Amino acid sequence: MNIYIVIITIIAIIFNLFILIFPEDIMLSAGKGLVMWYKYALPALFPFMVGINFIKNTPFPLMLSKILSPITYRIFGIKGYGTFAMISGLLSGYPVGAKTLCDLYNENKLTKGEASYLISFCNNSGPLFMLGTVGAGFLHSKSTGILLLTIHYLSALAVALIMPRPHVHMEKKIPFSYVPLRENLEQSLISGINAIVMVGGYIVLFSIISTVLENIASLIGVEFSESAAALFYGILEITNGCSRIRHVTPFTLSIISGIIAFGGLSIQSQSMSYISKTDISCGRYLLTKALQGIIAFCLCTVLSVLLPI
Repeated sequence: MNIYIVIITIIAIIFNLFILIFPEDIMLSAGKGLVMWYKYALPALFPFMVGINFIKNTPFPLMLSKILSPITYRIFGIKGYGTFAMISGLLSGYPVGAKTLCDLYNENKLTKGEASYLISFCNNSGPLFMLGTVGAGFLHSKSTGILLLTIHYLSALAVALIMPRPHVHMEKKIPFSYVPLRENLEQSLISGINAIVMVGGYIVLFSIISTVLENIASLIGVEFSESAAALFYGILEITNGCSRIRHVTPFTLSIISGIIAFGGLSIQSQSMSYISKTDISCGRYLLTKALQGIIAFCLCTVLSVLLPI
C-alpha cells in the first residue's frame, strides 16, 4: 500500500479520535468557523464571486484589455483576458483570483503559459480584508492596514517580475461568446453560491484543525508566544493567525504581512481545488505563494522600521 495513503489514513483516524475526545471544543471551534465565514468571508467574497463571474461573460474584459494591454503587455507580457484576470485577482480577494483564472483557462480564453504565469501573482488577499478586518479591526489602525495593503501588492508585483513571462503575441485573437442576460445571471449566482459554501467548509475544517492542534499542544505542555502562535495558526488560516496579534511591533507586523501574502493552508486548499481541475502545476503555485510570503515579510520588516507604525 502507498505510504502516502497510510499516513493520510492515520492522520484522519487521529483527527476523528480527537473529535470524540474533545466534542465541546470541536463544536465551539466549528461554530467559531461558521461565524468567521458569515461575518468576514460571505459579505466580502460572495458579491465579487457573482459580479466577476457575470462580468467575464460580457465584452467588458476585452474593453479593459484594449485600454490596459499596452501597459500590461510591456510590463508583464499579458493581454486580453489575462489583463482581466490580473485586475480581478488584485481587487477581489482569496480565492476569487484563482477561481476566475481557472474559469477563463477552462473556457480557452487563456493559454497554459498565460495561466501558469498569472496564477503565480494574481490570487491575492482583498483590500477589504487588509484595510477593514486586519487594519481597522484586529490592529485598530487604518494606516497600518494601508501599509499592509501596499506591501501585499508590492510583493505580488515582485513575484510577477521574478517569474518568466509567457510568450504572447499582441496580434492574438481572443474569443468572445455572448451569454444571454438571464442565463449569465443564473450561472453567476449558482457558481458564486457553490464557491462561497466551499469556502465556508474549508474555514470550518481548519478552525477545527486549529483546535485539535491547540489541544495536542496543551497535552504535551507546549506554550506558544504571541508571535509564534500568530505564525503557526496563520499558516493554517490567516484570519485566525492575524487575530492573535495583540501588540504591534515591526516583527509581529511582518509576520502578519507574510502570512497574508502566503495565504495560509486553508485558502491554498480552496485555491488548489480550482487549480487541480486544470493542468496547471499546484506545486509551482505553492512555491510562488511561499516566495511572495517571504518577500512580504522582508519588505514589511524594512518599511515598518523606516515608517512609524
